[in-house]
Amino acid sequence: MARRLLQIIGEKSASYEEIGAKMLEIDIADAEHVLDADDLDEDEQEEYDALQRRSSTAGPPRARKHYQQQLGANFMLPYHSLLEEEAATWFAEIKEGLARSVLTGDYRPGLVLWFGRMEQYLRLYGRRFDKADHVQLVRFFFELVIDHNMEASIVARSAQILTDLLRKTELLTPDDVQIPWRKLYETYEHFQYNRDEWHGLMSVPDSLERRLTELIHFCRVYFAPEAAQEMLDTWRPLLCPHSSSMKKAIKYFSMFLPTVGREGEQPWKVWFDEMMGIWMTFSGVPTWESDLVSLLARVALETSGHIDWRPYISVIFNKFLRNLKLPVGKKRLKLVFGGKAFDATSAAMWPVGMLHHEECLVALETLFKAVESYFYPSNHGEWSGNLSSVIMRLALGVVARVNAERYREKSWTPEVPVDARLTDATIRRFVKGMKPLVLLNMYSKSIGPRLESMFALKNLAELCPEEIVPDILERLYPALDALTEPQRLTVSLSGMSMCMRSLLMMPDGRKHVLPLLLGVLPGIDSNDFRKSGCTFQFLTALLSMVPLEDSSRYGDRDELTPEERDLCLETSGFEDFALQCMERCLTYILNSTNDLHGRHDSVSRDINERMTQEERFTRLGMSSLIATIIFQSSDNICQAILQKLYSFVSNRTLSYSHYTGVAVSSFCAMAMKFRLRIAETEILEPLIKMLKVRVDLRRNDIPENDQIDDELAWTVKLVSDSLVFCGKSILTHRNTLLECLEVLKETKCTQLFKLVAGMVRAVLRGVLSTFPVNIGSVDAREMAEESGEYVPVRQWGKLVQPRKVQMDWHVADEEELDFAEEMLGVLLLPALEALQRHASGEGMMERKELERTLLMVEMCVAGAGIRFPFDTAPEKRLLPCPTSVEIYSKQPDPIISLSQREIRLRGQPARDYIFQHVQPVLRKISAADEDDVKSIKIILRIFKALMFFRGLENEELQMRIKAHIISRKTMTRVLGSKKEQMRLVVFERVLLQHERRHYDHRGSPLTVLRSAIMKEMIDLATGQYRDVRVLGQNYFQDALANLQFTYRAFVDDIISKLETSKDNKEMAAQMKGALYLIFGGKGGSLVTKHDWHTLSKCFPCLIKVTSESKTVSLIFDKLADKMDRHFSTTTIHIVQAEKAMEVARQMLVKNAGAAVDGDPPSVHDMEEMWENRAVESRENEKLFFVLVNELLDFVRERLTKPKNFHFSLFVLSHLIRRDVALEPNMIDTFMDNWANPSSEKARKLSQHPMLSFMRWLKRPIVRTEVHLKNTLTSAPNGLPPAGIRPDNLWLCFDEAKLPRNTEEYDNTIFVEKIQHGYYGWPETLKLAAPLKDQICLGKVPESLNQLEKIIYEKMTDEAYVDILIRLLSVEDSKLHGKFDTYTYWIFRTLFRHFEDAFLPLLLPHLQRLIASKEEHQQRCAAEILTGIIRGSKRWPYKKITHLWEQLTPLLKLALNNLTTESLADWGELAHSGLNEGDARRTYPLLKVLFDLPKNDTSFQASSRLYVLQSAFFVQYDWRRKELHQRIEEIMKERMEERYRDRVAWTLANMYRCEIQLPNLSKEMEQGPKFVNLLKEYFPRCKELLKSGNSPTELEDIMRLFKTMVKLICQHVLNTMGFSPPELQWFLPLLMRFESDTRDDELRRDCVAALACLSQIALSPAEIGEMLGQVERILADVGNALWWRDRVLALEHLQTAVFSNFFAIQRLTPSPVARVKQMVLGSLEDESLEVREMACVTLAGLAQCGFLQLDKPLLDRFYRQSETPVIKQPTDARTPKSLLTRHAGVLGLCAYIVSQPYGIGQHEPDVLVLLSGHVNDPQPVNQTVKNTIKEFRRTHLDNWAEHKTKFTEEQLALLTDLLVSPTYYA
Repeated sequence: MARRLLQIIGEKSASYEEIGAKMLEIDIADAEHVLDADDLDEDEQEEYDALQRRSSTAGPPRARKHYQQQLGANFMLPYHSLLEEEAATWFAEIKEGLARSVLTGDYRPGLVLWFGRMEQYLRLYGRRFDKADHVQLVRFFFELVIDHNMEASIVARSAQILTDLLRKTELLTPDDVQIPWRKLYETYEHFQYNRDEWHGLMSVPDSLERRLTELIHFCRVYFAPEAAQEMLDTWRPLLCPHSSSMKKAIKYFSMFLPTVGREGEQPWKVWFDEMMGIWMTFSGVPTWESDLVSLLARVALETSGHIDWRPYISVIFNKFLRNLKLPVGKKRLKLVFGGKAFDATSAAMWPVGMLHHEECLVALETLFKAVESYFYPSNHGEWSGNLSSVIMRLALGVVARVNAERYREKSWTPEVPVDARLTDATIRRFVKGMKPLVLLNMYSKSIGPRLESMFALKNLAELCPEEIVPDILERLYPALDALTEPQRLTVSLSGMSMCMRSLLMMPDGRKHVLPLLLGVLPGIDSNDFRKSGCTFQFLTALLSMVPLEDSSRYGDRDELTPEERDLCLETSGFEDFALQCMERCLTYILNSTNDLHGRHDSVSRDINERMTQEERFTRLGMSSLIATIIFQSSDNICQAILQKLYSFVSNRTLSYSHYTGVAVSSFCAMAMKFRLRIAETEILEPLIKMLKVRVDLRRNDIPENDQIDDELAWTVKLVSDSLVFCGKSILTHRNTLLECLEVLKETKCTQLFKLVAGMVRAVLRGVLSTFPVNIGSVDAREMAEESGEYVPVRQWGKLVQPRKVQMDWHVADEEELDFAEEMLGVLLLPALEALQRHASGEGMMERKELERTLLMVEMCVAGAGIRFPFDTAPEKRLLPCPTSVEIYSKQPDPIISLSQREIRLRGQPARDYIFQHVQPVLRKISAADEDDVKSIKIILRIFKALMFFRGLENEELQMRIKAHIISRKTMTRVLGSKKEQMRLVVFERVLLQHERRHYDHRGSPLTVLRSAIMKEMIDLATGQYRDVRVLGQNYFQDALANLQFTYRAFVDDIISKLETSKDNKEMAAQMKGALYLIFGGKGGSLVTKHDWHTLSKCFPCLIKVTSESKTVSLIFDKLADKMDRHFSTTTIHIVQAEKAMEVARQMLVKNAGAAVDGDPPSVHDMEEMWENRAVESRENEKLFFVLVNELLDFVRERLTKPKNFHFSLFVLSHLIRRDVALEPNMIDTFMDNWANPSSEKARKLSQHPMLSFMRWLKRPIVRTEVHLKNTLTSAPNGLPPAGIRPDNLWLCFDEAKLPRNTEEYDNTIFVEKIQHGYYGWPETLKLAAPLKDQICLGKVPESLNQLEKIIYEKMTDEAYVDILIRLLSVEDSKLHGKFDTYTYWIFRTLFRHFEDAFLPLLLPHLQRLIASKEEHQQRCAAEILTGIIRGSKRWPYKKITHLWEQLTPLLKLALNNLTTESLADWGELAHSGLNEGDARRTYPLLKVLFDLPKNDTSFQASSRLYVLQSAFFVQYDWRRKELHQRIEEIMKERMEERYRDRVAWTLANMYRCEIQLPNLSKEMEQGPKFVNLLKEYFPRCKELLKSGNSPTELEDIMRLFKTMVKLICQHVLNTMGFSPPELQWFLPLLMRFESDTRDDELRRDCVAALACLSQIALSPAEIGEMLGQVERILADVGNALWWRDRVLALEHLQTAVFSNFFAIQRLTPSPVARVKQMVLGSLEDESLEVREMACVTLAGLAQCGFLQLDKPLLDRFYRQSETPVIKQPTDARTPKSLLTRHAGVLGLCAYIVSQPYGIGQHEPDVLVLLSGHVNDPQPVNQTVKNTIKEFRRTHLDNWAEHKTKFTEEQLALLTDLLVSPTYYA
């Protein structure tokens, strides 16, 4: 159930982007993938059987074959009868191609090309194969994914296809296929955690991780039942909170752990309690929490009803609330520090999975109440986006859950238990609770939250329309009458548009249709395009569901209900509405035609480029509305509308190039498309007659006049657009059209000729295109079939079953084809003959005439290209490269027509014939008239059309797909079965399926024609003129993207262009063009191709390019950037994929009956094929080394420009690989450039290759297996014990047991990773063997190989080292003050491999660098020393002892010379050198750091502490307990020192990892405890509150207290777990000194500490202690505290309660009454400030719903407010009676303030009561005035709505209060 919910919620963010795209013209990425991922037509097999039965023609019955899943849209295509054979042939070819490619090792191009065909098949036919084939394909692709020898890019493609095969879980059960999880895990680990990649020895595509992650998501339901336990055993040992391995383990658990199984299986049981316990242990937001929350949210969804979540609900919602990062209180403190938070999707999913629990529903209602005020537009802030994303997704989640529970498709996954399903009452409560938030969020100041709220509104309305729709209507009707608040109208219209279906489904909803239609018409206003746009959207949404048909004639039927009778009568006003709407739209256009010059007169740019955003928005909205009115209208209404439209276009002349003219012309086109029968009479015939008349009037002028005739141009434009969807109707007017065209084509006016050519295209498209002709929301035939009676009002908003939709298509018949050929004979053939004469020189044309002729050819191809088949006969196909398998299909291009008749020219294939005539023209122009750019660009467009055009451009298709996605997301039903959809959506989807077949060339072959065209494009892409070059490059790259691997056929041509231009300055344009061709576009760059022939040609040529041009320099930068992002390791040695080959053999056996390429290959054939693969591998290796050596020779010459030199180094760095031998010259080259004194960039480029070399040379580490699992004793909860235990004590540092001699050292097993042993033990622990068993270095240099000797000789060359150290220690402005990690890693690997061989030469340099005071020299020393320390961890005992003898004095000197600038560098040394690894190895350095002189200055002592803490607490090592205790003692000695910041920071970092896991071992102490420190120092600090201490003693205590305050701040900010309750003891102290102005530093620290303590997550014990401390402060027995303390206590109480809202509420006994009593008691405090703060606190707690200001409490406040004031003359204090009266008034004021943007039930009465206290004594009157002022401020925006809650008398009284008296009153 929840798998679909996860997909929907996870994809919802894309939906918001899609709507934003519509509003803001932003592209949607990969729209086709979005369309395929959630296809509306995917349904049950029986649905398709019904469609097939209905659509099949008469004939003998065929055997019924059960396919997994088909696309129902295919059965509605007019040529569906041809698709069965095409699909069967394609699938057989694909299976055979895939199998043979793997068997023969033809991975490129064979396997990759058949991958593309498989993707094409899934896109066009769905999963149209039986279960056996489905399982076989899954096995095949899975074996490719898990093959570690397979190229990473092929693995990524395989994973993508496998994901698509597994996406629909219901098609395969675990009985059908079982996927081994461990293989998948090993694959993920191999590619994502491979150290070779970090070191530069391999590179994987960026998409691989995403695709593997998505694949695992769909695979985990097919894991074996025992998989969960196996995963726990594998990854539990990584669960160490102090290590980064924790994130890795939790990530794996989140990715792999199965949460759903077959009926009766509960795989989550083995891990749920453990994971939940871990999550609840941590109070902060650790880095891995997002993954764990994702896992727990998933299990909540997928096991609804099986887990009792009630014990955890308060904790979950408490973290949920903190995750929202909301500011609290007057100081607006945030609840979560920094950017820490788990993702919004998981946060939204989890409550949805628990919603069947009453406790969860109550918690959600409480949460909604608590955050409501944050949704008000006036309360906008940086938190608004995250808050909206989380809350708004809840509605989508509930809808998806209800769908899964009530409308789920058949599936093997368990159903939700009946008793756990959401009831209608639960859904209603949820909707009611969330409704105020959504209605407020609609008015957000940001577009993102507004769009999210619209979708949430739609979802809520689907769940419970009676709760949502009336509220929107209440906002919409007044907004329609208001003139001053346009935003309220636009928001209300948008909201109503989203809920239109819910409105029509409500019992009384339909009665609002006509009032709304008429009421919103004034919104079409040319002065406000935003309001107009929303009006267009609203009307389109409504009319899409309501047929505009006068139903009054049905009103007297007996079977109609009274409501239906009334509706029938009201529909008599539909015609009036339609005419008014058309009138307003046309008036809008007239008012927008004032810009007829300037940018809109340009015909050189596309109309869309010339339109502003406002114009595009208007055109889109208006066109959608007019189209909807036309196809939804009855015949009579439609006729009236079209008559008005014709009257408008015939009596006015609009600009054909202005967007308004284009829009009106499109109205005529839509009329022809949707209502052909009526429009032919009302639009087409009159327009053609008008054209004929106007042409006849100008017959003599047209050939002579070169100026545009606006009237004639407008008429041609109208006729052109009207003809596109005319179909057979064109034949009626054929003679008239041909006669007009014959005259018009002779015009000398260029603009008019373009319109005429466009009309030619329109005529050809009109007769040849295939398109549906009965679009509409209802069809009387379908309704009559279903019910027998058709009543229009009953069809409003009605859905249809796709299988019952009857689509009528226009399909070109023989007569239309004959007419098209006739037109081409009249227009195209003469143009081609004229071009032929021009090319031969017999009939030369002027430029304009040539341009016109070419334009006519282009338009003829654009119009008739749909019937120009591609000549893909076998003899016309070309292989771009050698291959062992057939890579082309017999029928490569999808069928797009029922008739296969071709249009031929002079008996020849049309495309070839046209090319033969146009190509000579191009060559003629190139030779004699090269600057005729316009003609060349037209020729390029013709060439592009000849290659791929079949009636639709890809850009047009993509826009239609995006529009369909948008309309589907906004208009379709989200709740209910998908078997019913809007008829319009079904039409759109089927039409898209038809159109996609026009532009899907993944299987298209490279033909002779395409090859010739692409060669011409190469010439043009490297030509002289920029516009031509750019267009040629774009078209060539599009061709490469469509025809995979064709780049291999043209590499030599491109390289030749570059070679011939690189030494010729006059050919700079050719050089730029060639470089851009290499750089590439959609088809990828040549420098990132997986082909060694291509790479070996490109790189040597590129590096020899020399040019001063900035463009060339920019291209090289772009090439480097593209390589850096997209270059991945290319296979050299082709290896057999044995497991995949086994499946491939089975595929061929099963496919034998449908084999395309003969029998499966024999053993002999296989052996021969793999011998060829071996030859190919040797050739690849040869090409690789040739390339490397050529680059090396170029670099070593250093006779080129810096740009080329650096690019060569960059390329070489990407060619270092693990699987081939290293070239000695490569090492030598990079070693030289590492110390290159003339180029800093060369030095930087050499750093990573140095790491690659050392990784390649690294000696393998010998591992030993340790079996310790049996030494464990389980914790009481059955889990393996965590923490320090007797069985892992041998891992812990113990100074007494350190190895003291060679034998002990060489036999010790050192454990580097801190996670080992913390959380139990694995079955087998593999550790590095003792030193005596490792491979030793041997005698140097005799034992070194050739490669090692190169490095050794360089590093022992004194001159080289001198230069290197000088360069490394030079001041680097880019890295000033930063530790260079690369330098550290290089020296680390050098000393790891060569041990102490380089130490003698480096020590003098280190001595000099450390003695220097220069920061950059100190940094260099720190980098090198860090590398030495880390590199020495596996040295023999004697060498390591000698090393520390040398380094100890240097380190002591360095620590004595610390400066402010160098402190961070030496801290990094301590961190990198000591923070990781076994402390037993590095104890000599620890001794140096622990040696802290007592006579140091404060700076020296602070600096040493910084270095010491960096060695321990950047990453906490639990094994160093003894050292931690020593540090604690050192810090305690320094608690009163001046460098308290450093002491506090060190202690806080030590205590932050004090975590109480549920299974933490109790046998031993885990380390120092924070609570002990608090207990030790609190008594001393407490003395500050007492009097009588001596000044000296107070000074000492104050220093201690300052340190403790800083410690509290740091601890709260950094702690991972809950703090001890004793921390709350410090609250009185912090509040006392927060207002102490004598010490600014202490005051600031106290403010920060209080802010931190108020926001910290509290355990139950902490909550009790916190409330006790606040209670004592507020009680102030003995008047020992200042009033300021009580004010701070109230502030603290409010923030702490909100921060722990749900945790406090769940406590038993409930502390709510206790908090209430504290606040109410403070209302009568003697201090005015305390009383006012108590009022603020009470309002805040009431506003979030923690306290309820109910009627009894208000009555109490009223009684108090009426207390008479009795003042004693002799008493200066405030009378008790006044305090009581003021307390009552404050309580009433709190009620007003607690509802800042709304009107509460009792608020009018309370305001009236307060008005009676305006004249009370101070401070009562001032309190009332302030409250009234605040009420006015917060209610001003919505006062028109709020004032309806008051009576006339109350309003009059309130007006007197709100309106200030004037000066003259």
